[in-house]
Amino acid sequence: LLLIDQHVAHERILFEQHWAALRRRKVEAQRLLLPETIDLTPAQAAAIDQLLPELENNGFELGRLSGRTIAINSVPAMLDPGSARSLLVDLLDSIEVDRRGLTLDELRAEIAASLACRAAVKINMPLTQEKILWMIDELLRMDNPATCPHGRPIILRITMREIEKGFQR
Repeated sequence: LLLIDQHVAHERILFEQHWAALRRRKVEAQRLLLPETIDLTPAQAAAIDQLLPELENNGFELGRLSGRTIAINSVPAMLDPGSARSLLVDLLDSIEVDRRGLTLDELRAEIAASLACRAAVKINMPLTQEKILWMIDELLRMDNPATCPHGRPIILRITMREIEKGFQR
């Protein structure tokens, strides 16, 4: 019996698709009808300077307004525009707190993994049979179908022996 976590499976698919688009420099972005503003803390304002080129490569278009206020003008196409603010704040906070010393590739992977996680279907979200079959087919085409970008397992295998043991047979 194979159990597949739909969220982390979709996260892996989106991560690898986004990573390939990054390598080709063809990340699709969607322009926001109304830019969203964020007032940054001093630490976040320092982190934005460090992250800005990579955020732009990932489909964000940000503009400085005044002081520590920025405007989000465009977001990666895979991302729900409503998630952009919280994703940016989380990324800025994590870079400041525990991601110092990351290599450029590690920073890129962290941004791509965060984007994929936010864009992936949620746990317990009902999926159509077509979506389930598409996801399984896509997952099996991925370079690493075993874990999500954060290292969590995607598929659990339960053997007949484990099932029998659970029923004390």
